[in-house]
Amino acid sequence: MNRRKSEPRKSNLPAFIALGLLTAIATTGGAMHAIFRNGQIKAERKISDAHKRIEDLRADIQMVEVRRERLMDRYEIRDQLAMIDSPLVPVTYQVVERVEDHPVDPMPVAARP
Repeated sequence: MNRRKSEPRKSNLPAFIALGLLTAIATTGGAMHAIFRNGQIKAERKISDAHKRIEDLRADIQMVEVRRERLMDRYEIRDQLAMIDSPLVPVTYQVVERVEDHPVDPMPVAARP
């Protein structure tokens, strides 16, 4: 039993240094995980907001299309014209004249005034 007392004591300094380094690494890893996760959450929120704006704009587009269709409805236009006693009258198909598109020759640059 006395034999152990006569042996020199081993130093625990390397173990404490290793424990300190492991603690620092674990703490840094946890902090980095929290930072990256917060970044992911912010990106997910931005994506969600963008999807919501897209859906809102699609709904707005549909409403505009419905209003446009309503304004361009020929029967409703006829009813509105009749309500305001407009002098416009329906035209029969036989009096409609087809106009052909002819390409116009451009004037030469020197001949322009």
